[in-house]
Amino acid sequence: MARIYLGIGSNLNPDVQIPGGLAALAELVTIVNESPWYRSPAVGFDGPDFINLVVEAETPMTVRELAAALKELEVRFGRTPDAVKFSSRSLDVDILLYDGLSGVVDGVRLPRRDIRQFAFVLRPLLDIAPDVICPQNGHCYAEDWPALADQPLTRIEH
Repeated sequence: MARIYLGIGSNLNPDVQIPGGLAALAELVTIVNESPWYRSPAVGFDGPDFINLVVEAETPMTVRELAAALKELEVRFGRTPDAVKFSSRSLDVDILLYDGLSGVVDGVRLPRRDIRQFAFVLRPLLDIAPDVICPQNGHCYAEDWPALADQPLTRIEH
């Protein structure tokens, strides 16, 4: 079983989409841990705030199989396959880390660069895996937090 971390977000009806997405995700992978949920403004476009979280899970699927299953899940929850990169999302599920793999694996860049760029990805990841190491360079992601700590992010109850 591969240990994975997935970033989950929504800014279109997130109070319904995220719980539904998590339930559907639990049919695909074994969820081990779920971070707190965070609210943050849309990045790169004007739109409603996003709700984001990270889950730690285990899966027997390969990267290719997992990526395909997650894409199908997103479409099932209303995402259009040809959606513009910076736009509203009914449900967005990204592979952040997959079992220590690094590089482009089956068309998926690992680890996902968003981890080191956006507080809404890094903070929930650190909440459930404070000592997680970047498989690309062996550096602890917690060292990146000070550079992102001033990005707008609010922990919310759900």
